Amino acid sequence: MSTNSINKIFGAALLVAGTCIGAGMLALPVSTAAAGFYPSIAVFVFCWLMMILSAFLMLEVSLWYPEETNLITMAKSTLGTPGKILAWFTYVLFFYALMTAYTSGAAGIIAKGLSYFGISEDWGIWILVSIFASIVYLGARSVDWVNRWLMLVLIGSYLALVMNVVPKVSSHLLSGSMPKYLWTTGPLLVTSFGFHLLIPTLKNYLHHDVKSLRLAILFGSIIPLMVYILWELLVLGTVPVSGERGLVAILHAEHTTGKQAVIELTQLLSEMLHNPKITFFARSFGLCAILTSFIGVAIGLFDFFADGLHIKKTAVGRLWLAFLTFLPPILFAIFYPRFIIALHYAGIFAAILLIILPALMAWSGRYRLQATGYRVWGGKPLVLIILLFGLAVIVLEVFNRLGLLPTPLTQMHLFY
Repeated sequence: MSTNSINKIFGAALLVAGTCIGAGMLALPVSTAAAGFYPSIAVFVFCWLMMILSAFLMLEVSLWYPEETNLITMAKSTLGTPGKILAWFTYVLFFYALMTAYTSGAAGIIAKGLSYFGISEDWGIWILVSIFASIVYLGARSVDWVNRWLMLVLIGSYLALVMNVVPKVSSHLLSGSMPKYLWTTGPLLVTSFGFHLLIPTLKNYLHHDVKSLRLAILFGSIIPLMVYILWELLVLGTVPVSGERGLVAILHAEHTTGKQAVIELTQLLSEMLHNPKITFFARSFGLCAILTSFIGVAIGLFDFFADGLHIKKTAVGRLWLAFLTFLPPILFAIFYPRFIIALHYAGIFAAILLIILPALMAWSGRYRLQATGYRVWGGKPLVLIILLFGLAVIVLEVFNRLGLLPTPLTQMHLFY
């Protein structure tokens, strides 16, 4: 394998990792705290395994088609018009909601710096999007290199967080467990390993090289798994679960959003460990996590529109694609930020797009259309298992929304 090939695999793996790791990762321990450290890790690994298998199914389907083919053509070819409509609706709604959230979150951080010069947050949005739209316009190679630098800062910030927190970890705080509280976290963990819609873009970037693609997907997904597990260890090993300032209290605070949970958690860590540097490192990590997810989602949406609307990637075509990718999220972020309420149902969108659609397309392509080429091991049983997993995620999300799943109380004594 040449140096150039290894370099591109490395870049592709970082794109996978960067797309998975968002700023919301910092709040993962808040959502899983009541279940305990060891049950949470078991579910992390299980969800990662299911998601990596569904990603390989997406890769299998993607490799049946030529370069520049994305989800719409894949769904239409294997599942007909109903598959095409389902892919269009869920993809656009979900990705525009993500783009709006990332645009608003990153622009808000940038706006704090601009406020010293009397510049409003709206300008922060336009500056952010202008920079990243230009990068995406130039193509996957430019996205790869920018993402590498962002990941470098992200990893540096994360390691600094780890070094400042790990000496304070208590094994006593990690010992308890109440697995019944994990039911509500399944859909969240699925979205935390959601990079599948980037696979058609990676296929183009790595020119159908199956071995390179499999390595990039595998190692790129292992990075967030390790990052999540270590962060879970640090937070659950230093912050009490119950009590007025415990992790469950942060979860239940009526005003708490995902972003607010991150802020409260990092402030609490800073105070408990008497280390104000934690807040700085967490904010640096959070900004880079937003931007790596933002650029990964953006390049995926860019290629999705190119395929779905049959827009050639000429200079003018790329300009239209950039407008379609970035302009609606800008308008939503400025004029209708409540659009991100769609993310309340992220588990359902993720289950359909990242699990159910790949399984259905693989089944139809293999056993109805008799497609040949790279095939994921496991045959029909594996595809059925992945399909059932996706349906289970939807059921859990619905039950959670209806308040039918066990929820910890703020003042309860969970395990000690």
